[in-house]
Amino acid sequence: MTRRAGIGLAMLWLMIVISGDWLLGAAPDPYRAPDPIAWGSTSGGSGAICTFAPPTRGQ
Repeated sequence: MTRRAGIGLAMLWLMIVISGDWLLGAAPDPYRAPDPIAWGSTSGGSGAICTFAPPTRGQ
C-alpha cells in the first residue's frame, strides 16, 4: 500500500465514523449531562483533574 492510498483510506474511515455518529447519534441533553468544561467545579465530568483538588477552607 502506498502512502497516498493509506492516507485516502484513513480519511475515508474517518468520514464514515463521523457520518455514522452524526446520523445515528442523539444530541446531548443539557439538562441531564454536566457541563463538559466545568473548571474547578465538582459537577464536571468524572476523572477531571479538578476532582482531585483538595477542598478549600470553609467548605
